[in-house]
Amino acid sequence: MNWSKWIIASLIAGIVYYLLGWLVYGMLLADAMPLAEGMADIVQKKPEEMDMALMIVSCLAWGFLVGYVLVKSGASNWQEGATQGFIIGALMSLSMGAGMVAMFKFALMSNTWIDMVANGVCTAISAAVAAWFLGRGKQ
Repeated sequence: MNWSKWIIASLIAGIVYYLLGWLVYGMLLADAMPLAEGMADIVQKKPEEMDMALMIVSCLAWGFLVGYVLVKSGASNWQEGATQGFIIGALMSLSMGAGMVAMFKFALMSNTWIDMVANGVCTAISAAVAAWFLGRGKQ
């Protein structure tokens, strides 16, 4: 495995994913995924309490997972990256969301469906950019 390509592609994916997350979750879907009644004050931090350093770690870790899959699969164009990214993002979101709904009262399956699509799209775009980087110069 080409470690430098993996690291660069992963950083690209993580940064793009962070920016898309801010746009999609922070702006477009801010009011579309409410918590179960009475749970917001219990489990949700106020914006000023949010730990942005951990959010960056989360997005970069996601980028490294996506970058690893792309490198191992040999993705070399944006279309392959987008397809693989959507599948990874949507299935991971469905897996985590359904598990949360199964175990916790604050989670809602309606939010899981929304998150599944949103995370699939955000991951698809992030992976498309990373795969484009990986495929530069290949024809």
